[in-house]
Amino acid sequence: MQSVLIGDRLEQWGEGAPDWLPAERCRRRTEEFVRRMTEKRRRLSMPIIVALLGGTGTGKSTLVNAILGEQTVPSGNVRPTTNKPIMICRSDLEPEQWGIDTEIIEVQFSDSPALDRLVLLDCPDPDTTEDATVKETNLARLRQAMPLCDVLLVTGTQQKYRDHDILDELALAAPGARLVFVQTRAEKDVDIRQDWEKVLQNHYETGKIYFIDSVAALKNIQEAKELPGDFAELYELLTRELSEETAIRIREANYVDRAELLVTQCQEDLRQSWECIDKLKNEIEAERTKLGEKLAEKMQQELKHDRKLWETQLIQEVASRWWLSPFSIVLRVYQMLADVTAFFASFRSRSLMQLAMGRVSDVVVADSSPGSLEKINGLICWDMIELQKSALSLPGYLNQAGLPEGLCSKKKLTEEANEAGRVFLAGLSNKVRDVCGHLARRPVTMIVRGIFELILGIFLLIAMYLSAKNFFYDSWVHQTPILGINYYLILCVWFTVLGGVMLGVFLLVIGWGLDREIRRCVAELIHEHVLDSLFSDVGKTVQQLEHFRKELDIMTDQIAELHRIAASLDTRLGRRKSVINEGKR
Repeated sequence: MQSVLIGDRLEQWGEGAPDWLPAERCRRRTEEFVRRMTEKRRRLSMPIIVALLGGTGTGKSTLVNAILGEQTVPSGNVRPTTNKPIMICRSDLEPEQWGIDTEIIEVQFSDSPALDRLVLLDCPDPDTTEDATVKETNLARLRQAMPLCDVLLVTGTQQKYRDHDILDELALAAPGARLVFVQTRAEKDVDIRQDWEKVLQNHYETGKIYFIDSVAALKNIQEAKELPGDFAELYELLTRELSEETAIRIREANYVDRAELLVTQCQEDLRQSWECIDKLKNEIEAERTKLGEKLAEKMQQELKHDRKLWETQLIQEVASRWWLSPFSIVLRVYQMLADVTAFFASFRSRSLMQLAMGRVSDVVVADSSPGSLEKINGLICWDMIELQKSALSLPGYLNQAGLPEGLCSKKKLTEEANEAGRVFLAGLSNKVRDVCGHLARRPVTMIVRGIFELILGIFLLIAMYLSAKNFFYDSWVHQTPILGINYYLILCVWFTVLGGVMLGVFLLVIGWGLDREIRRCVAELIHEHVLDSLFSDVGKTVQQLEHFRKELDIMTDQIAELHRIAASLDTRLGRRKSVINEGKR
């Protein structure tokens, strides 16, 4: 059954409730729901249970006798005749096997044909002047008996039909039960069904309201005569049309209504406490954003100061894409000189770029030991004053939300900041390569490099041509002296000058947009790694609560889909209009 599936999901949802007081209340409600529904499942094979409710003198017991066709329970017109719920069923049934407490319900057996598919529960008159907290009162007994019922048959008379407070009380104890409204004493009273329907319309769908004479009906049954008026249709509905299949559909619908009541109560409980969770979440985001913006500004300045290291990495990316060429020789020579300079510079200072490029040996990015994390924290320029301010501002929001203040202590925040720094540097190593690779692959970079390769190639070809012509032709034919070492020194000087000019221009080209890439790199790293690392325990707790609430909303949609079961039931059966309003009471 689909209703059982939603029940299983509610049970799993309740078991996974986070450590939060409203969620704990939802878990207890879910456990109670599961307990009751487990008892309901035990009674699936039991005939449908119809409870008769009504004020003193409305003819409940007389109607029971009329349905049974015999004088089974005592009846009267003025004083209450029923002191505790009386369950009337076939003699071959054993109510104890279905979990029915025979201490609060008196069981009577009858062989009436009306009980082939039906169990009747004649309820005592609920006296509103009694103390409902006392177990022995009528109202207290009824509260315990109502969860057993599938259908509530509500009796009323011309004098007693406007007050439905007791009905509301008992209907709340049996959420999801279908309703049948019956006006008795048709032989004496006028028909007030339209007025009764207006009285109930704000809270109930009444279905058909029957107008019957129970005394005449009992007499006709005993004399084997035709059943009078609406009683014949009511008798047919209860004894024949509420078949086993209909009973299962009713219980399905009841199950769904009970689940909807549970979900609605839990949603309301979470809603009342959720404002503090939203404030906490917004404060976390505000603190993360504030710390992230200040850190981003400092990181950008720090990385821009290491422009030489960026250029070295860019040159390496470009040179690695071509093998041996005139301009690549210039690039590799420059890279070699830059590496030597950076090596000696690492003894005097340490920077983010040196760490990211693996040029500092005493701090390992992958190391998460406290000493290493403290060194990293110092390098990434955390503002410890701002961190401490954040650690002081959040506990108040945690307390309002009902969450432990220990989720955001100074010590924990410092540990999270250090860990965020380690993750930042680990990500920076990859981001540096990505940024340099992106700049090296740009079309303008490749075009400029191609032009420079062509110029240097032509220069070298001309130099080689002049040298070869002098050696093989001029010295043999024209007796011209062979070019000396001065010629080659001059070639080297001009090659160096030309290569230096090209290198300068090339560095300007590949460095174009570097500042923008650095800003993007830092922003992505802080957004992807640093912000989520700060206040991580609080953030995970809030995410758990949001997931907990989202699962409840999903089940609400599923329950709405399951309400088509109720729509297929007999339209003569009524029900409470709004489970939501009842859940808020």
